[in-house]
Parts: sequence; structure tokens; C-alpha cells
Amino acid sequence: MAFEELFIPENNWFFQKGNKEEVVVSSKIRLARNLNEKKFPNHASANEQLEIIKIITDTLKLCPEFEKLNLISLQDISSLDRQFLTEHQLISAEHAGSLGNRAVGFQSQEGISFLINEEDHLRLQIFDTGLNLKKAFNRLLRIQNELESKVVFAKDARWGYLTACPTNLGLGMKASILVHLPALVYTNRISQVLQSIAQVGLLIHGLQGETTQIAGSFFQISNQSSLGKRASEILALVDRMAHQLVDVELQTQQTLLKQEGIKIQDRICRAFGMLKNAKMLSMEEALDGISALRFGVSQKILNGLDLPKINTLLILMQSAHLIKKQNREMSEDELSIQRADLVRSYLKEVEVL
Repeated sequence: MAFEELFIPENNWFFQKGNKEEVVVSSKIRLARNLNEKKFPNHASANEQLEIIKIITDTLKLCPEFEKLNLISLQDISSLDRQFLTEHQLISAEHAGSLGNRAVGFQSQEGISFLINEEDHLRLQIFDTGLNLKKAFNRLLRIQNELESKVVFAKDARWGYLTACPTNLGLGMKASILVHLPALVYTNRISQVLQSIAQVGLLIHGLQGETTQIAGSFFQISNQSSLGKRASEILALVDRMAHQLVDVELQTQQTLLKQEGIKIQDRICRAFGMLKNAKMLSMEEALDGISALRFGVSQKILNGLDLPKINTLLILMQSAHLIKKQNREMSEDELSIQRADLVRSYLKEVEVL
């Protein structure tokens, strides 16, 4: 698989338009599964890990829809390549950094990836743009059922699917949404909102999941556990929270524009001007600026830019993507220069309305 293919927006799931996309950037459903009578990856020997990889990859190859699946052995690629796959959300940071024999299979355009020998033998995850949890779950369920017709997953009559981490017992399912809440952050209401989210048993993380910090008004929200719960309950809880966040964020945006219209437009225009003219951009500066751009696009303050293009920028402006695009190692200053060049290239035709 040529990594260069992933630089083409049309080859990736995040370039599509989505439901409620002005607030919900993406939806993800993940299932954790382990092969019956096999040790968990962290307790398996090197040979046992290789056997697990072979069983799972051979099973995937039997599925007609995965004929073009990209299969990569993570120990055979560089740390830069692993960081690149993490930035592309095809593997987790834990998967990229863990030791031992591990692999990933993915079809980026369809938003599907199979993490092999991460914490569990198999982490199957499906992405979709906007708020599309049910659609993503139905696709994932069909794939899971097809795999389960070919291999036996570890399961207990009382505890459900067995997983390395107790929080994943039961369904082994995590439903999550990535949301953008700039108005709630701007009005200092975000702490109260996040507290309400936590009180109903949901978790809040950063842009790339469980080990990342919150930045640029982007928040990832997911269920905490799946033991004793039905899939429909988990989906309903996260979906209901998503709709509530969409409503309160958009209402807050409208109120802000009525009460502080000039200030908000000035804030967006200043961010746009900075991004369009900056010669150097740190990742933090770029995220803050793009957060303002999303606000401007969703409220039709900016013309010539859409949310799929902004989603693409969120991926391509990260460090490993910039390094691989230039095909050379770069210092932080050089990365900042390349990041600014990339952002400016996306804003050439954009104008303030």
C-alpha cells in the first residue's frame, strides 16, 4: 500500500459530507474481540502473537468485501509511519507504541480498520462523517457477524465477550462522536456541559481519543462501559447526547451572533487573516484557527470553503503527514513553515462574506 494514496482527500472517509456536520465532525463504533482459547496479546509469546495475526488476516481475506484491504505489519514499518497511521485515525496511539507482533488492516475510503494485537486480538472500528452512529453500527455488526461465522470469539454466558480490560466486557463496544463546540467554549459554558456529560456515564477525550488532550474546542465523547447493556442503549445514549450538544451549540452560536455579532465576526476574520498570511503555524495555533474557520463556515461568514475540506486539513496538517509529504526529517520550525504553507493553499479562494 502506498501511503501517498492517503494524501488524496477523495480516498478517505472524512472527505464526505455528514449529518449535523456543523457540530458533529465524525462518528465511530468500535468492537473489541478475542479469539477463543488464545492468550491476550500482552500475555502471548511472539510466536503466539504471529499465530493470532495469521488467523485474523486469513479470516479477513475470506471476506469478499475486503479483497482490497491494506494489511500492514507494524513492526515492519518505521515509527514515523506508525505515527502517520495514528494521525489518520487508522490505528490508536497505544497500538502504534506497543511492543510485540501487531498489525493493521484498513480501507480508508470506507472508514474501516482492524487493529490486530493491540490490547485485544482484534479491534474493529468504523468511522463516518457527521452524526451517523446507527449507520456505522449496522455496517460494523454485519462485518462482525461475518467474521463470527468463520472464527470463534472468546465469550462467557455471564460476562459476554471477554476482553483484556474489564471496562470492555459484555458487548466490547464503544460508540463515540467527535464534536466541535466553539461557542460553548467562548461563553465559558463548556465546563458545565462537560460535567453534565460525565454525570450520565460518558467519557470526554481529545481529538485522537483516549490518550490525547483537548484542544481547539474539539471533544471526543464515548460510552464508558458496555457490560450489562444492549447495543441499542449505548447508541441511544450517545446519539441523544449528540443531538443535545448540536442544539445547545447552535443556539449558543445564534445568541452570540445576535448579542456580539461584530465581535464574533471580528474573531473569525482575524483567525482567517492569521491563517491566510502566517508564515509559521504551530499545531496549537492551527487548531485554534481552524476551530474559528469551522464556526465561520457553519454560520456562512466565510465563502469558498466547506467542512469536508476543513476535516482534511485537520488530518494533513499533522506532523507525520507533513514529514512524509516532504519525504525528509524536519525541525519544529520547519514543520511550522510547512503547516502554514499547507493551510494557506486551502484558503486561496476563501473570502469573507
